[in-house]
Amino acid sequence: MFSKSCQERIEREYQELLRQFPKLETEFAQGMEECDEEEKLALKYLYGHMPLSDVGNYDCEVMKDFAIHGVRLWKNPLFREEIPEDIFLNYVLYHRVHSESIEPCRSFFYEKLEKRIRGLDMREAALEANYWCAEEATYKSTDGRTLSAMGVYRNVFGRCGEESVFTVNVMRSIGIPARQVYVPWWAHCDDNHAWVEIWCAGAWHFLGACEPEPILDKGWFNDAASRAMIVHSRWFDTISAHEDIVGKVGMVTLGNQINRYAFSKRVKVTVQDQEKRALAGAEVHFQVLNYAGLCDVAVVETDREGVAWLQTGYGDLWIEVYKDGKFAETLLPLKETSCTLILGMEHELEKWDDFDMTAPVDAPMNKQQPTPDQKAEAAIRYQTTVEKRSRKCEALRFEEIEQFEKKHQQYRRLTEAFLASLSEKDLRDGNCAVLEEHYQDALCYLDAYWKEDMRSRDYEREELFVNYIMNPRIHNEMLKTWRKAIRAQFSEIQVAEFREDPRKIWAYIEETIKENPEKEHRVLVTTPAACLKLGVGSRMSRKTLFVAVARTFGIPARLNPMDCAMEYWKEGAFVAVEPEKEKTSSIRVLAADDSVVWNYEQNWSIAKEGEQGYQTLDLSGEKVAREGCVISVEPGRYRLITANRLPNGNVFAKRYLFDVTQGEEKQVTLHLRDAELGDMMENIKILPFNLKDEEGRAVEAAALTEGEKKILFWLEEAKEPTEHILNELFERRTEFKKYEGSLIFVLRNQKVHKNATIARCIETFPRAAVYYDDFMENVSTLGRRMYVDPEKLPLIVVTCGSLNGVYATSGYNVGTADLLLRILKMEV
Repeated sequence: MFSKSCQERIEREYQELLRQFPKLETEFAQGMEECDEEEKLALKYLYGHMPLSDVGNYDCEVMKDFAIHGVRLWKNPLFREEIPEDIFLNYVLYHRVHSESIEPCRSFFYEKLEKRIRGLDMREAALEANYWCAEEATYKSTDGRTLSAMGVYRNVFGRCGEESVFTVNVMRSIGIPARQVYVPWWAHCDDNHAWVEIWCAGAWHFLGACEPEPILDKGWFNDAASRAMIVHSRWFDTISAHEDIVGKVGMVTLGNQINRYAFSKRVKVTVQDQEKRALAGAEVHFQVLNYAGLCDVAVVETDREGVAWLQTGYGDLWIEVYKDGKFAETLLPLKETSCTLILGMEHELEKWDDFDMTAPVDAPMNKQQPTPDQKAEAAIRYQTTVEKRSRKCEALRFEEIEQFEKKHQQYRRLTEAFLASLSEKDLRDGNCAVLEEHYQDALCYLDAYWKEDMRSRDYEREELFVNYIMNPRIHNEMLKTWRKAIRAQFSEIQVAEFREDPRKIWAYIEETIKENPEKEHRVLVTTPAACLKLGVGSRMSRKTLFVAVARTFGIPARLNPMDCAMEYWKEGAFVAVEPEKEKTSSIRVLAADDSVVWNYEQNWSIAKEGEQGYQTLDLSGEKVAREGCVISVEPGRYRLITANRLPNGNVFAKRYLFDVTQGEEKQVTLHLRDAELGDMMENIKILPFNLKDEEGRAVEAAALTEGEKKILFWLEEAKEPTEHILNELFERRTEFKKYEGSLIFVLRNQKVHKNATIARCIETFPRAAVYYDDFMENVSTLGRRMYVDPEKLPLIVVTCGSLNGVYATSGYNVGTADLLLRILKMEV
């Protein structure tokens, strides 16, 4: 099937796995019994190159779908293009995309698509397959756990990482090499994004997952990608990927695809000790400011000369190095390409430091556009696609969950609470056999915690039982059965010891479950049952196992949502398993200015220093009230950052370092940096678009925006955000009258004139222009082009010169009218 050298390599790496886990040889042999030699070879490749978590979490039946279908595609390809052996192995045969759950899917997707793409070349087939993907799934923000490709197909929804997992698997199922690429953190906004690359005609091309376009190398993210600092890809093989490599994280090689999307530079960071000697093996953290915290976009190990290299976009980078208990840090401005760090810097505590983080400017590299005919055809096709997907959505029913609820009516209130403890995604993706095991097994502890009689219920104990004993969800791991396997693992004497002192569970895990990070994909969790089976698990897998064992034996346990510290319930409170993780101190966070709305991970964050740098605390939903908010923490050093994200993507930030001692309540006060109006302006070239006049004739926006500043308002009638901005305009009508020739109101149709607020506005500003639009393509394209949310209306775009965007906002923000007046008055 493959070259002789490739076959020998596959066999060699498979045998290495068996030497590490000899007990698996019989299980694998039985699983491969009915496979021919080529299918066995494909399975051996998968086993020899998968993370250890996959070895433990999935049996051979799951992997056979990928292996058998991969052999079918190698022997009977749908396309004439020849695919290099290494590309085929990694991007057609391979089962994993990133951090998703794994389910058989390739043969299923092939059967759905084979007739539809028959006779097309690889490029045409990829475009067509993406239309099918869009018929089956679309975007929806969800939690951090990544669904399988089949899970996305069943549920119709997924975040961008899940959509791309789905689309990559669809592409691979028909023999098109595909991979997920992603920006781990944007520099210009608080978010990240993933999309899909496909290999055809000897080169990589990209497309938006479940976002069909009539041509390749086009997506709504083209402009955003031009502002990326790095674009990652993954390679799970042991041989060289023949691409620009950032480095390895566990067994995963991270590629760097930045040059396909953005103009970039090569930066050099030299790390030395106090005697100016080169330090090899130091991890250099390249960071951007995102969600008000410093986040890694790349971690590169220094070479023998103490140097770490990175190809990166034209923006500022924060550089951090920690090694052997010493650290160094600096800001690397966008105009500089090198810096030297001397380990052993001292932190300056309890002092606010201002720093700016400049994002790369908007400079799209991929400017391909479909022809007008292609756009027109695509618009019709997309409407049909949405209609098909809507019908699928309407037909969705999750009968398994309904049946589970009906089955367990004996404890109706308990059953409702159990299902309510799970996320929407868990329920949509629910496997009732898994839920059944956890529900039934935990019932033996029911009498100690739960009373069906509402008159005698104890709310605290009920919550403990449902959320921290019965609940199968621990963190972001996939839901599996594990209670039966755990009960089989331990004797009655051990169980009694665990219940007497739950810390002995962790002592057992530390002794018997080893870590092998070089063979793991860091973001994956080995299930508790698989950890016990293999005797191996990552740090997070072992912590998950602790909670699972505790819950199985009736001990309420959790991973602390702030920092994932292991905790169990004792004498009315959760206590840390590891003494150094005890939250014996606190931080009281106060606001210096009542006019600022403080939102965690939007304009402030707190991180704790550890051996390898700072780790941002998860304080989602934390509010800073007048009396402040109090956060329970362990003693140590902390970093507070406040961030003022400007419309142009740059950030004005402040940093405050401080220590918290044992038992102390440390008080810190938030301060936000102000920005001048000029700091908020942009210069973004907008693609040509048309509006319609009263007679329905097309009017080019290029002509409408010529000359002095103009403000275009896409107004959504009878909606509160639009009402607010129009009321603000009316209240400031005397000032806006001076500029009414610069106002352009865009409505859906002429019927909108009947809306009282809009009618009053048009009457107040008779010299303002009124045009019409369907609020579809223009709103979406302009919103994304100006880096605001196109889903929120009204959309307001300020131009200065023909099709030159200088400011935009979407939705309603208090003071928008005042800001617009300031922009109109500003000298160009």
